[in-house]
Order: sequence, then structure tokens, then C-alpha cells
Amino acid sequence: MQGFPQEIQEFAEASVVLQGVRHPADYVYEVTHEKQDTVAAIDRAEDAINQFETAHRERRLGFIAHVLLKRRSPSEIRHG
Repeated sequence: MQGFPQEIQEFAEASVVLQGVRHPADYVYEVTHEKQDTVAAIDRAEDAINQFETAHRERRLGFIAHVLLKRRSPSEIRHG
């Protein structure tokens, strides 16, 4: 993520962390979450979005293009 401003880097990091929390919440029914952990995750998501929105529009669009158009290996395409 080098080359992107700090607020975009923090957004990207939060997105990865929150996706890791979200996946078991959606698909592993045995997993339970404490209310305080859920609220903390929501707060982190809101903070990340707010941070992202402070970056210049051109930098946000550049990041979005980077994520959407990133060259991926065949194994990444098959396994998500």
C-alpha cells in the first residue's frame, strides 16, 4: 500500500481485519461475539470510512482502481 496516503492505508488495513472478523460471524454458527466486540468492530469500520473520506478524491479513486484492477495469480482467482 506504499504510495497511498496514511488514511487510505489505514482504511485498507481495517478492511482486511474487519473481513477476518466478518467471515466467521457470517459462516461459523458456533462462533459467538460479545456485544462490546461487535460495537468495537462497528466503530472501527466507521472510523476507517471516515478516514478514507478525508483523502483527496483522486487518491481514493486511485486506490479503488488499484484494488479492482490488481493483477492476480490464477490461484488467487480460484480461491478468492
